[in-house]
Amino acid sequence: MLSFGGIPETTIRNRTGKQYLILMYHRILPSGLAKPRIQAGMYVDPETFEMQIRFLKQYFQVVSLSEKFFSNQAVEKTRSIRPFCILTFDDGWKDFFEFAYPVLKRNQVPATVFLPTVYIGTNDWFWTDRLARFLASATPPTIPELSETKPHKSLVEKIAGLQGGYEERLETAIIILKNRSDKEVKEVITGLEDRGNIGSVPVKPMFLNWEEVREMGRSGLVSFGSHTHNHRILVHLNEGEVREELVLSKKILLQEGVVDPSFIPFCYPNGNWNHRIAYMVREAGYHAAVSTVEGWNDADDSPYELKRVAIHQDMTVSREMFGCRIVNIL
Repeated sequence: MLSFGGIPETTIRNRTGKQYLILMYHRILPSGLAKPRIQAGMYVDPETFEMQIRFLKQYFQVVSLSEKFFSNQAVEKTRSIRPFCILTFDDGWKDFFEFAYPVLKRNQVPATVFLPTVYIGTNDWFWTDRLARFLASATPPTIPELSETKPHKSLVEKIAGLQGGYEERLETAIIILKNRSDKEVKEVITGLEDRGNIGSVPVKPMFLNWEEVREMGRSGLVSFGSHTHNHRILVHLNEGEVREELVLSKKILLQEGVVDPSFIPFCYPNGNWNHRIAYMVREAGYHAAVSTVEGWNDADDSPYELKRVAIHQDMTVSREMFGCRIVNIL
């Protein structure tokens, strides 16, 4: 793999003092455990992650989100020749504690994890993971048809009958369901599980529990923020529902003692937001918010419209690919 003649490294050095980088991760998981059910864009292998951390330490000042915005130390560090980089992780997956946290401790690198509070400490799964489980467990020709009385029969049949490879079917199914109401999605997923005769999800924690969250918080390396309460896409909700997601999540984070009231960051589920929602996030008492809009941030950007660069295994498996990805070559 070519390194583009040192272009990534030169680009990073030229951005010192002008821009800063926020990286977006989801899961840190060995490839053998991730395949085939975890989408390629949703995970990074622990060995790849360790390589990426070493690269970041060489070319960046890796700081916490709170330090970037509210620390006098950050002001002093801007005189360095290396730009800021901030690590963020969406969703609060259990594997963060198992695979990412040890790497962060070994390298003494900070990170922020955004928690969907209703899922923490439970055995619940996101609907997207239940969908992936169905598609990985059953093939259309062998699945019995639903009775006419089942809700959303046509939509269930459409998803069950999708053609192509697993990842292609999963991406298509997610697109079909993403803009549906929570009630519709729940009924369709239940219908698929009934149709495939695969039963309810296994009793296996997918998300962190509160004690793991507190343990990592005590390390001083890992901080936490809100990913709403139910992980609902905010642009699909009315203002009352948006406000409830924001207020309830913040209340629980404070009650559990896992956030500093002086700086509580927020992450828009699925990256969907608009200026009205950004205003409501600020109104609810959050101090910054990250999106999925890709790119680096300028010093004068709104803290409620922060851009990130998504990192995943298939595009960043080598040092050269990672360098190109973070400077927007890949």
